[in-house]
Amino acid sequence: MRIIDKNTDFYDYIQNIYKDDTFTFDRRDSFLLTKQMMRDNLHVGYWRGWRAEHHHKNHNYILLQICNSFWLFKANFIKLSDDYTKVEEYQFELIKQWKDYDKPRKLCALDRIEFYYFDLKYENITPDLLVQSIHINDYKHKQDLTTYETYNGSEKVTKHIPLLKACGIADCVDPQDIYLAFEEYFSLEKSDSERREPLGTTDLDKVESHGFDKKISFRGK
Repeated sequence: MRIIDKNTDFYDYIQNIYKDDTFTFDRRDSFLLTKQMMRDNLHVGYWRGWRAEHHHKNHNYILLQICNSFWLFKANFIKLSDDYTKVEEYQFELIKQWKDYDKPRKLCALDRIEFYYFDLKYENITPDLLVQSIHINDYKHKQDLTTYETYNGSEKVTKHIPLLKACGIADCVDPQDIYLAFEEYFSLEKSDSERREPLGTTDLDKVESHGFDKKISFRGK
């Protein structure tokens, strides 16, 4: 896969190792997702304990999807502002990496999410339980981190592909996995575009699509 972009990301070097121009990733729609931008989109909030005590959240969940590959991260809060409203320092922790071909395919999606039942410091939370919640859509989208609006003079420009090298995600994922997930996306898109008959096509549909009339074009026995 060949990448077209004046900007670079941490997985770009792999295109020089496995040189293959079968697919071209036009990534000129990219923007650099910085740590400051990530901090601005993290949410402290609080949760109420069994005795009505209020506890500030010490993490957020970040979900990355490329094609049908998923990465779930926990952004652990290292330092909060004095009024406990903003995250000043954080560190990513990879919770789970997996593939799910039952979910709609996406080029790239990065979101801050929350789980309906599992954000309250329960001890029985497991990575597999969180993955299952994502699989059945039992979670909330809280913030889209995939898009970024900027201005070129007076013209508003929207970017849609975040570069991950600066925000901390690159420290806990394999760059080859990211590269291959993008390559798989273009491969599956190409396969779909080359499919001659749509999924679910019956034999009668195929007969009529080739110009035959099912009543008069064929003899009976």
